[in-house]
Amino acid sequence: MLYQIGIILIFVAAALIISKKFMNNDNENLIYEDEMNKDELKKIDEELD
Repeated sequence: MLYQIGIILIFVAAALIISKKFMNNDNENLIYEDEMNKDELKKIDEELD
């Protein structure tokens, strides 16, 4: 019984570690509007229209 609980806890811990790695990678690639110049903003506006 304790063996099964230990294995389940190991799987839960591994899943949490893997999910944190994926969550951190998404935020590093974001570029905010404040960091862009007028030409970049205009280009994006034209692409959206």
